Amino acid sequence: MGRVLDLRTGKPLSPVTVVNIYTQQATSTDDKGMYSIPANVGDVIAFTYIGYKTVKKTKPVSTIISTVDVGMEPADYMLPEFKLLPGHLTQYQRDSLERRSIYRVPLQRTRPTVMSPASLIAEKFSRKAKMVYLFQKNFAAGEMEKFIDTRYTKQLVTELTGATGDSIGNFMYAYPLPYDFARVASDLEIKQWIRDNFREWVKKDTKH
Repeated sequence: MGRVLDLRTGKPLSPVTVVNIYTQQATSTDDKGMYSIPANVGDVIAFTYIGYKTVKKTKPVSTIISTVDVGMEPADYMLPEFKLLPGHLTQYQRDSLERRSIYRVPLQRTRPTVMSPASLIAEKFSRKAKMVYLFQKNFAAGEMEKFIDTRYTKQLVTELTGATGDSIGNFMYAYPLPYDFARVASDLEIKQWIRDNFREWVKKDTKH
């Protein structure tokens, strides 16, 4: 048990996902940053929260019940580069590669630099260029949405929460899964995120 705080401000963080890596048991902090999770001496506890660096703590040799307070530091997500290996692609990756192949020409177009002033001016007033760059922007946004859809599905929400009908769509609309988090989170962290936010959504819904 213990408390999780922002290392810089000292404010409690919630809901931080708390996972015992060895037993795979998981919980989350309450609105005061407090948590409690079963752990044996030597077990490693991982703390993850959107927008913060992951922290890992080992349960110390002490009494049966020990207090482990944690400070988490804000951090920008740095998405690791990954290599696509033949035979090891997900359906999303295969579809994404196919889409990029189909739209290869407009996606490869880049904006002129200040080293080419004439081209830069011409590009600025080109309707076709504007359409291409708008397409690139929309394409990137679409790829993000498609990736999120592979990790945040109605079926998964139903399995974890028991929600049915319009409740599923209403919840997912109210709590969209952040793209950066979807890229770096484990399956267990995604599930805990859904459970935590669904409980919060239910509380808010019952108040209206």
